[in-house]
Amino acid sequence: MNGFADSPLLFRNVDLGPSGLRVLAEKAERARTRLIKFLSEIGGWHAGSSLSSLNIVAALYGYWVPAGRALGVERLVVISKGHMAPALYVWLSIEGLIGEEELETFATPWSRLQSHPEAARLRGLVVSSSGSLGQGLSIANGIALAAKIDGVRREVAVLLGDGELDEGQVWEAAATASAKGLDNVIAVIDRNMLQHTGPTEEVKPKEPLAAKWEAFGWHAVEAPNDAAAIAAALDALSKLRGRPKALIVRR
Repeated sequence: MNGFADSPLLFRNVDLGPSGLRVLAEKAERARTRLIKFLSEIGGWHAGSSLSSLNIVAALYGYWVPAGRALGVERLVVISKGHMAPALYVWLSIEGLIGEEELETFATPWSRLQSHPEAARLRGLVVSSSGSLGQGLSIANGIALAAKIDGVRREVAVLLGDGELDEGQVWEAAATASAKGLDNVIAVIDRNMLQHTGPTEEVKPKEPLAAKWEAFGWHAVEAPNDAAAIAAALDALSKLRGRPKALIVRR
């Protein structure tokens, strides 16, 4: 794990009111335009996944993480859905943390911008590298449990794809988070209804998805795929205590 202690995102001032959410939504729209162009330049690498994840990335990195600092809470993001890397890189470019010339190095040897984000290459921006999908929630649990043991005010959000929910490890981790009372974990599910081999409901049905998370002992809420709405939902979930939380972002 590499933390956010030195992250430039952490020290940005964020307006926690309605005007701040409007600014976030406007910035996310600019990022979408740039992402579409970037995807055309890199052969459409997991284009659907990247586009559906962009508003989530914007809400997490553009609002939730820096807002935590204002509240005295360290907030970390685990990216389990690693193939949405183009969305992350474009957002970082919109934030001025990656230059246009560096975007051109995507997935080339020695670049920081690999096809899946790598923690060691983006220190302070990504908590963990992704690879075998389905492991992110377990990693988030470990970070959250350590924070409770150490008495540290820390919250962990983990970005999951809905196809990734086919992995049994996700549900083992969900049961563990509930059993340990990890109310400092938020699972954010990109419910775009698609996975690599086809529509999720044809490959392996997920619905009723919120009820499944609730059955595992989680608070579960849904939000539309809109940056401001996602940010507001994250705010509300962060205030809940007693159980881990799941935010299902629907397209």
